[in-house]
Amino acid sequence: MKRIANALKQFTKNKTPHLYEEVMPMEVKGFDDDFLCSVFDYLVGRESEAKAFLAKSMKHRKIWL
Repeated sequence: MKRIANALKQFTKNKTPHLYEEVMPMEVKGFDDDFLCSVFDYLVGRESEAKAFLAKSMKHRKIWL
């Protein structure tokens, strides 16, 4: 169980910068910087939703936001 928890922590730690790089450019698509910071914080705390967000096309990310 501890190994699984450590693996999940490592995955989240390694993906956090990538998630940031994917969320923040959405400002160009018409979303406010403050809103995107909140979205990023939300997704960092919800790994399964973050994975789903990253898997979506740009069109579907905009719909989700």
